[in-house]
Amino acid sequence: MTVARDNEAADRRRKGLALKAVRRRLGFTQETAAQAYKVTIQAWQNYEAGKRHLSDPKIRDLLAALNSDREEFDLELARIPEDAPAAPSRQSGMEERSYADAFQIPVAGVAHGGPLAPDLYQEATAEVIDLARFFAPGTLVLKLSGMSMYPYAEAGGWVSYNPNQPARRGHGCVVEMKDGSKLVKRFDGYTDNELLLTELWPEERQIRLDLADVKGVYAIGVRGE
Repeated sequence: MTVARDNEAADRRRKGLALKAVRRRLGFTQETAAQAYKVTIQAWQNYEAGKRHLSDPKIRDLLAALNSDREEFDLELARIPEDAPAAPSRQSGMEERSYADAFQIPVAGVAHGGPLAPDLYQEATAEVIDLARFFAPGTLVLKLSGMSMYPYAEAGGWVSYNPNQPARRGHGCVVEMKDGSKLVKRFDGYTDNELLLTELWPEERQIRLDLADVKGVYAIGVRGE
């Protein structure tokens, strides 16, 4: 019975994450999605958090409210691991690396297109491209361990940022705190004495930080898995 309950909870969790990924990709907030489906925002949050059973008819109706379909949902579902965590930490423990150590990638081959060679593919020679040269001096990389920004960024992934590039409203950012810790969130703006941010998991919510505790807020350049 315990195994069956665990499997059912994992299934609800994965379907909720897939629904969330579809919603975000289509540009809906939780509030606008709830309005489209004619439920409270709390009810929609429960769907995404895996707190309610999502039958096939229910999934169809939820997707219809987002102007989406089951094919899009199944594509997102396939990307979510079977062991997606039920209650990921809000802590943003991260490993920081210099970009020069992180972006040396071996060449897999050369593909040619156009009328002269439409289908030609050459096997790789012994070559490594140092992608560091595409980044401004001072660029850094954070390796993520938390899930608070899933599906924008998740544990095991990474983001690049440069302390010389200020955050842009509505975009991902790295927040450097005066105690040395760093957070990855969405930058919403400032009040006179607070930094306004949004995190996405397990539900979309705004958080406020005292500016007296913040050292800097920087734009995220590139992110990856």
